[in-house]
Amino acid sequence: MRLVLEPTETRDGVLHGAWWPRSHDLRSELAALVTDLGRRLGTILRVRVDHDAWDDVPSSLMIAGRFLRIGDFPSPMGTITVIRGGHDGFLLLVVPPETTATRAASMMAAAARPANGTCAAELLASRGAAEETPPSETRLAMTRAYTQADETAVLALVNADRLPGQPMCSRQMLADAVEGTCVDNPSPWAELDPPRTEVLIDDSGDVVGVISYTTRARDAAGLILWLHGSENMTVIEALVQRALDCLEGCSFVHAFTVASALTSGLGALPGVRRATTRKVLEHAGFAGRDSWRYLHRGVRGLGLAQTSPLVRVAACLRPSGWWLSVAEHEIGVEAVAGTPSHGVGVLWWLGMDTAHDDAALDKAVLDRALALLYANGAREIVLYAEGEPLPARSLFDTAGFVDVDHLASYARG
Repeated sequence: MRLVLEPTETRDGVLHGAWWPRSHDLRSELAALVTDLGRRLGTILRVRVDHDAWDDVPSSLMIAGRFLRIGDFPSPMGTITVIRGGHDGFLLLVVPPETTATRAASMMAAAARPANGTCAAELLASRGAAEETPPSETRLAMTRAYTQADETAVLALVNADRLPGQPMCSRQMLADAVEGTCVDNPSPWAELDPPRTEVLIDDSGDVVGVISYTTRARDAAGLILWLHGSENMTVIEALVQRALDCLEGCSFVHAFTVASALTSGLGALPGVRRATTRKVLEHAGFAGRDSWRYLHRGVRGLGLAQTSPLVRVAACLRPSGWWLSVAEHEIGVEAVAGTPSHGVGVLWWLGMDTAHDDAALDKAVLDRALALLYANGAREIVLYAEGEPLPARSLFDTAGFVDVDHLASYARG
């Protein structure tokens, strides 16, 4: 969880929520924040920031085709002020990127509490007292099996890595992932051995990382299913090495190839937002494969074009939803739209068996898929795009999608 708002939006407290960016690069961090806030609060016109907290502060940015002004007057230390219009502003605590997941979750909860009375400087000072050891120098103590007592800390780690459009990880989702079940993707789990989920503990007794791995009998392969560790190099290296040690006898080890109950869609790794994990895997001998683009779109302010009669729609069971193809072309299924869950629709844009460059047909399939998803309760859409040739980037841009990350799974022989 990277953004929380005070739930009543009365703004009676000193702070109105909190934001936990991934880096000190304001240019790369603001797009996700403004997009997320736009879905919750409406269009954000300008922001004010604490200039000392960022490597560089531009005067303005273009985000999703909209001009965002960054005010000359600073926001109070450790905060960002986001303004919808006039003086309608929200003051958010900015949790430093290097903060551990457990401590960040505590600070964000305090900042989002209704009628909170603690200022940003006090929360940042409490963080400093609680974290005398920098994350890069985390002293690790041991790994052990996950227990119910670790639930809160592990949920914080998982939600800190959540991509836009992904559901917040709930207790039930975590329990299903630990057990090795997934209602939306049961087939691959049926052939896996029960997973082992372990947590990594630092010398203070805090949970700083979590990993889940298993084996598959039919090909003697090992699988790293999912892991989280605040993108701390020391933690991620220890987690990956732990799994490799336990899977030493396996002929191959795969990583991030199976979607778990923690995610909606694919289990692949976001290589940009989780660059540390990607680098650790590569240094350990893993090679990336099965590349996908991850895009996201909300519904605010976007109309739907008329759907084309050329697009053929058929029901599918796995995933539950619809297959879409072009009736007069033998090019196979072009897209799969999953039945929306919790207001989120998932769209898989698949590669073609036969190359084609008909932009009108691409747009017809996309329009029909969006119409299906929104008609069935979607308020936002996650799009996974694969294959060659991909449709022009302008197709997704015009439809209101934001390119969020590049996903990949990994294998080591």
